Amino acid sequence: MQRVNIYKCALRLLLIILVALTVSCRGKGATQVAEFTDRAQTLPATITVVNWNAHKGKNPQFASDLKLLLEQEKPDIVFLQEAKADLFKPEQMGGYFAEGWSYPWPGGETVGVLTLSRVPSVRIDSVPTKYREFGVTAPKVSLVTEYPMPNGENLLALNVHLLNFERWSVKKISHQLEDLKTIMAHHTGPIIMAGDFNTWNQKRLELVKKIARDVKLNEVTGFPEGRRTGNTQSEFWNDVLGIEIDLPLDRVF
Repeated sequence: MQRVNIYKCALRLLLIILVALTVSCRGKGATQVAEFTDRAQTLPATITVVNWNAHKGKNPQFASDLKLLLEQEKPDIVFLQEAKADLFKPEQMGGYFAEGWSYPWPGGETVGVLTLSRVPSVRIDSVPTKYREFGVTAPKVSLVTEYPMPNGENLLALNVHLLNFERWSVKKISHQLEDLKTIMAHHTGPIIMAGDFNTWNQKRLELVKKIARDVKLNEVTGFPEGRRTGNTQSEFWNDVLGIEIDLPLDRVF
């Protein structure tokens, strides 16, 4: 009888944990996290962008590396995934943060996507996924912003973090990409779609490329070698998980 009660208590605790995780993963929309100090009202006709999965800032050199990159390249828009709202606040750039995951305990960090720019956005939308990874964990979230251009059009910018952990199916990311495609299809003007697409096998990559073709986007090429891939550094696990080690995860269209 005592053993049965222990099992019941363990099951009840597990259910409580799952509920807490599910509730904590609900996105709460987009919020402004940094002030805009540049007086320019439009982006330049030719822009420079940075796209980076911040991995929650766990690399101790991340902040200094990003600061140096911004000083050298002076990008107009910066797309960060797996970011925290207070991860980085550069001078001369404002930003918006879309929450995807919030740890369900006091002081737990909140993770999502962060888009920084030199001019304010005229549109800010958070787009959470319908599906969750493993059914209960974090939904991925995309951040949609628009920026005025000198010719009177608006640049639509999508900061994307695609769902992961679909070994044999692409059902979940297909749904996510279709939602983003609908947003892009209704826009008149230039579009940038950048982020961590988790394209660690050819099937996932082809799906992303098809969506890009459907809205007439071209992928940016010519990057130097050494881009981040899904390689686990283990031939066994790469085979088990279906990871093609030469496919970059981060892309810009």
